[in-house]
Amino acid sequence: MNSQLKKLLSTPKGQLVAALSALGLVWLILLIVFGSEFIGNLPSTDNLDDARRELKKQQRLLEKAKEDERQYLDLRAKYNEKIRSAWHEAKYGMVETRLRQMISETATGLELKPNSLGTVRTNRINEDFFFAEIDIAMNATYEEVVKFIDAVAQCQPKLSWRRLDLRPDFRRRNMRANNTNLAAARAAAVQDQNAVNVMFSGVIRVIGYDGANPNPGTLSSKNSRNKGGIKK
Repeated sequence: MNSQLKKLLSTPKGQLVAALSALGLVWLILLIVFGSEFIGNLPSTDNLDDARRELKKQQRLLEKAKEDERQYLDLRAKYNEKIRSAWHEAKYGMVETRLRQMISETATGLELKPNSLGTVRTNRINEDFFFAEIDIAMNATYEEVVKFIDAVAQCQPKLSWRRLDLRPDFRRRNMRANNTNLAAARAAAVQDQNAVNVMFSGVIRVIGYDGANPNPGTLSSKNSRNKGGIKK
């Protein structure tokens, strides 16, 4: 038997059989030693459920991060738009003088003469933005007031109204009623039917920006306003 085995092992076929047998024995030993640990690492139903829950949790965190990023980008876009549409002294001039001049020129262009046009006052919103406001009052027809409001809306940068008040103006009509000249009184009565006078007053407001880097490439990034001089 031993002689036959030795004879077999001396041939290439026998040597191959011996090598495969030895390899199989090694694999069997490894399976016995490490098999339980390997089997324990195989995914079970509980492990798969835990993995799915963790995956859903990470997906929710990812969606929240994306939503937070979207809100941040929207907020940044709105902030940048406020900067672009604000009053920049490097572009429009000193707001304390130029805003009053702008309103006066707008009224003059419509052949209106304000009863009063106040001085510009400023109030800070935050370290970058401030309000500039000016009071105006006049007597005019309703149509003239509407044209004036529309003309103010066309100004650049964009102006808005913090307060607007319209009241009927009966003084002109009463003065005409006391007119002893019959022809003039009739002419005035016809004019009054076509044009209703109102007492008009309001506060015009503009948002200004004097922070750093107002609009790269368009305006100087140098702060042109002394923030300490703005009224509180």
